[in-house]
Amino acid sequence: MTKKTIYFNMALQATVDFLARETFPKDIVPLVIRDIQGRIRIGLEHGDKEKHKELAARLVASITNLAAFTGDTGKAVLFPDDFFDPDSVFKNPDILDFYYPGVDTPLRLLDRQVVGQDWLRPTKKVHSIIPRLVFFGLKGGVGRSTALAILAYDLARAGKRVLLIDFDLESPGLSGLLMPPDRLADFGVVDWFVEDAVGQGNMVIDRMTAGSPLSEHTQGEIRVAAAMGLSEKFYLAKLSRVYAEVTRQEKIECFSQRTHRFLEELEKQEKPDIVLIDSRAGLHDLAAVSIVGLATDVLLFGADSAQTWQGYQLLFSHWQAYPAVLQAVRDRLIMVEALFPELDQAERAERFLEHAYTLFSETIYERIEPGAEADPDVFNFDIHDAAAPHYPLRIKWNSRLQEFDPLLLPQGILTDADITVTFGEFLDGVKQRLMGGAA
Repeated sequence: MTKKTIYFNMALQATVDFLARETFPKDIVPLVIRDIQGRIRIGLEHGDKEKHKELAARLVASITNLAAFTGDTGKAVLFPDDFFDPDSVFKNPDILDFYYPGVDTPLRLLDRQVVGQDWLRPTKKVHSIIPRLVFFGLKGGVGRSTALAILAYDLARAGKRVLLIDFDLESPGLSGLLMPPDRLADFGVVDWFVEDAVGQGNMVIDRMTAGSPLSEHTQGEIRVAAAMGLSEKFYLAKLSRVYAEVTRQEKIECFSQRTHRFLEELEKQEKPDIVLIDSRAGLHDLAAVSIVGLATDVLLFGADSAQTWQGYQLLFSHWQAYPAVLQAVRDRLIMVEALFPELDQAERAERFLEHAYTLFSETIYERIEPGAEADPDVFNFDIHDAAAPHYPLRIKWNSRLQEFDPLLLPQGILTDADITVTFGEFLDGVKQRLMGGAA
């Protein structure tokens, strides 16, 4: 008899089903371990091989039905004695409660992934007294970098010391917007990672920021940590090594941990009032580190298109399955409606708002039962609540910004009136939401 074909999408559902049918001793909560290929094994942390051999046999039989996604049947059920260091598995910090759609009982899941793990590694609270604002979009072309430059300029004119970090390492461009090539610092972000890997990060960090001419005629200052340094010739060779784990103080330090340390050391050196981070676009690990690990607030850029809503639906649904992660990031999110059109503004504004509200309601916001009394602890908002994360800050489309060079701002190429008309709502919203209007 031919076995039923099981696909990746089906394997975890089948696992949820057979675990729900099984009866476990009170002291045993099964751990589902999904390997890099998606194959399933079950760990029994407090189990005993001899005492629980019948339970293990039933689980092996169930796992075998997962066909191609069956782990090695000889090791499909794992006990602490099967590991040299059982705590590295059963107390792994990457274990999370996973909620399969439509199932109320969580699954303890250790999901081994080649990439993407950083989307599921939030700090409960980003411990930074310095606001860190991440600019994120699912794709380029929505004016994200231009908005970052305008905000930096506006803050510098208000006397703020602004640190800009180009974290779009695969497609570096922020430095080109804000720094002439001959004004770049000696080293870039990629240099810190490759030098830090051999213990020399402290030898380059004080030579990797430079002042942008954009702030030369302001009361404040804009400091730029570009992706690359002056006269870079080996960028791709360095980029290929950026994400490597390193051994530090006899412990393995992953990329996200290194990134935290990099930013903290850079902030200690530069002493900024605010940090603006240009994130990698799309569902990339660099974006994950920026959004989940570094940001105190995240600006989610998008236009009113099917691509925007589909992309954010994929990301938010991923978080929705992991409530601990979702609760850690949801307060940081701020929607930005980019390229807001000149025509039919009332209709288009309402349509974007409705799409954003639907997205957040289905994935981010907690459900309120009909007729239930209002509870301030429930994370839910009215569609027209301007303080809600779904309620967008708008940046108007302006033909004068096509191929715009921010370095020309001090020359009055874009007037204060132009900035107010195009970016006024966005700038005011950032100040109000992040700094109480004091910037």
